[in-house]
Amino acid sequence: MESNLKESFGKVLAQLRKEHGVSQQELADNCNMERAFVSRMERAISQPTITVVFKIADYFEIKPSEMIEKLDSMRKRRSKR
Repeated sequence: MESNLKESFGKVLAQLRKEHGVSQQELADNCNMERAFVSRMERAISQPTITVVFKIADYFEIKPSEMIEKLDSMRKRRSKR
């Protein structure tokens, strides 16, 4: 399940970033993290802390709960396969 959550979070993050036309570097710079960490989250190698989730949500001007809802929705779709 943890792997599934990491993969889903990575996909949600990449989707948000691409929808807003933001590079990994731009997101990293604005959220005070390394670009490599953004890449690792998107590839499901690393997972964010709750603080990071809030920073990302603030950057995209959405509620953290919206990110969690997207994550939950994606996870549920994947588990039905």
